Amino acid sequence: MVWTIASHVVWLDQADEIQLYDTNAGKFQTLNATGAAIWRRLVDNGDQDAIVTGLAEQFGAEDDNQRDLIAQDTDRFLVRLAEQGLIVTNPTGGAAATVSGGIDSGAEPIAGPGAAC
Repeated sequence: MVWTIASHVVWLDQADEIQLYDTNAGKFQTLNATGAAIWRRLVDNGDQDAIVTGLAEQFGAEDDNQRDLIAQDTDRFLVRLAEQGLIVTNPTGGAAATVSGGIDSGAEPIAGPGAAC
């Protein structure tokens, strides 16, 4: 499945965490370091399999069992974000859209739909 950030979500990358703001709901949310790692990979490539593969490499999964645990945890996390309306499936099935108005830790905007101001 390919995910993209909902257009009404703005976010800020702050080193070990990601701060999200849902402009529709008027709610803030902070992702911890693990959630931030998933979010960054979602921004780079919204393909869920690619996200899991990247996380398995990043966290040193040594076998299929560890990769499967990462896949299960990632799936639960992405489903939770989708239920909150923060991410949506990408109808084109291509790469996830990059974020618009996003700000990285260097306070520079990132181009594309769905990121922080």
